[in-house]
This record gives sequence, C-alpha cells and structure tokens, in this order.
Amino acid sequence: MVCIYCGGETQVVNSRPQVKLMQVWRRRKCKSCGSIFSTSERIDLTGALLIKKNDQTIEGFIREKLLLSIYRSLGHRKSAVSDSIAITNTIISKLLKSPSKPLIERKHLIETSSEVLNHFDKAAAVHYSAYYPVATDKS
Repeated sequence: MVCIYCGGETQVVNSRPQVKLMQVWRRRKCKSCGSIFSTSERIDLTGALLIKKNDQTIEGFIREKLLLSIYRSLGHRKSAVSDSIAITNTIISKLLKSPSKPLIERKHLIETSSEVLNHFDKAAAVHYSAYYPVATDKS
C-alpha cells in the first residue's frame, strides 16, 4: 500500500483481526515521510456471495443495498446510521455462517434481516417486512 500523504511505500507495524466485523485493522508507517495511519481490510462480498432473486436471476451481493434497506427501517431512531451499520454486519455474519455455498436465496436474506431486526427493534422489523415481505406457501 502507498502512503496517503506522499505516495511512498508503507510497512505494516501492527495488525489485528476484527472477527465480529470480518475485517483486519492495520497500522501502517510510511518509509519515506514517516507518517503513520490506519487501514481496514474487508472481504469484497460482491464476488463472495451471490443472491438468487425470485425470478431465478443471480446477482452479486451488494452490502450497501442491504445497509440502505436497514437504514430506512431504522429511520425513526436517533442512532439510525450506527445501528444500521451494526445490524448490517450482524446480518452478513449470519449469512456467511449459514450457507454451505455462496448462493443465497433472496427469501433467506429477507428472513435473516427480519429476524435480526425483530430482535433489535420490533417497529423497524414491521417497517422492513412491509417493504420486503416473505412469500409464504399455503400448502
């Protein structure tokens, strides 16, 4: 990685995995100017997870789409932004633990999101379910 200040080469002087956030925090020092700064490395889920939509088309997972849908549901809270980020991370963590392969049904994504929201804020879960209803089979 290059220095954000001078563009010189950097070296990692400290590194810590952040298991819950599924990322790695690194402290870097520039070999040229001596500046110190921190970076975070995270998995690119667009290629790691695929969403199978109701019409059977498949698309890459986009974290920001999930984050925005959660944020809209939590809009009534003062801490909507930080809560949305934390809940999105929780949902992604659950999704990564559950499938044995990278293909996730859209229905499973919605169910997982509703479940996590319901544990956190029932009003937000109702709001989310109004926009993203889970189709139920009446058999």
